[in-house]
Amino acid sequence: MRPNFIALPKLEDGHPVNKLRESFNRRNEVILYHHDPVGIVFIGDSITDYWDIESYLTLSNNKRIINRGIGNDRSQWVRDRFEADSLQLKPDWIVLSIGINNTKELDEDQSEANQQQIKDRILADIEVMIEMAQARNINIAVATLTSTNRPNLEGFIVRAQLVQSINQEIARLCTQYGALYINYYEQMTETKDGIDYLRDELTDDGLHPHVLGYDIMAEVIETAFAGRYPVIRKTEN
Repeated sequence: MRPNFIALPKLEDGHPVNKLRESFNRRNEVILYHHDPVGIVFIGDSITDYWDIESYLTLSNNKRIINRGIGNDRSQWVRDRFEADSLQLKPDWIVLSIGINNTKELDEDQSEANQQQIKDRILADIEVMIEMAQARNINIAVATLTSTNRPNLEGFIVRAQLVQSINQEIARLCTQYGALYINYYEQMTETKDGIDYLRDELTDDGLHPHVLGYDIMAEVIETAFAGRYPVIRKTEN
């Protein structure tokens, strides 16, 4: 007999989260049908989506690591699918990494008012998701937004400064709620002339980590979870 589970519909035509909706619905049903023990769900945008996490990390308790990242996702859209793609899988932990795509709105409007609106939106959504997880007695970790390295784009400096400010507030939220703070930013960023950049050697496109960037992210995860959960980082042969 098929399990009762949350299967979300696709949104309007062309919406960026549609591309994995049917796949995630089917995968979620299978996990619930087989009562698979889930250790950690990673949920977020393309930085999560493109990460083949199980090539970098494993759990010594033999539970599963599930990737529920979607390219171009934003905080409000993750919030809408948070129940379906993470909570209903009943993981021990959720790692939430979202927000950088919200800052695309700076391409059209770099005013202080819009910066504040973007920041408030991200933080409000993250706070709600922390509360949702904790209400279900599921541990949650929240990752920093990563820095970028696209200095030729208009608004690069404004975005860099906004990301830094958002990360400070994510740290505050984690302290307030007792959530685990995952600081990718510190390990992946270098400062040039007072502006923070994603390190050149960790990215090809100035936004997404490549294999070396993901290796640092895996190391950050392993360190953050040390003594809390049996996460083991796989090292290259």
